[in-house]
Amino acid sequence: MTGKNRSLKLIALLGLAAGLAVVGSTCGGVTDSRESARDKATKATCDRYQTCGLIGPGATYATYDSCSTVWRANWEQRWPVATCASINQMGLGVCLSAITATDCTSIIDFIATLAKCEDVDVCIAPSHPDGG
Repeated sequence: MTGKNRSLKLIALLGLAAGLAVVGSTCGGVTDSRESARDKATKATCDRYQTCGLIGPGATYATYDSCSTVWRANWEQRWPVATCASINQMGLGVCLSAITATDCTSIIDFIATLAKCEDVDVCIAPSHPDGG
């Protein structure tokens, strides 16, 4: 094997190992704190609003910051501390993907996206010491 082929093979193996590490660390596991998940959902939501042209003068939100303020509060309310001790990474991934793919002009798609981001799908409830 030539030096160039050996280098390419090593790069490919390192890339594969890095990809597996990312997948292994997030696949269905509990890796994000509730606050981090809330902030990711906020960013995804406002990025989508911006892509759809709904942020700016005369739009749904005057600024990206105003969108972030509103949606951080929305996600905080949807995933409250009392019922959301930790985050199901797989459920969060589905939610974030839905946000990113939401049709800019369809209220039905917007509602369907919110349905994919329910606390029962994204949150893991706190365990109770009495088992109940």
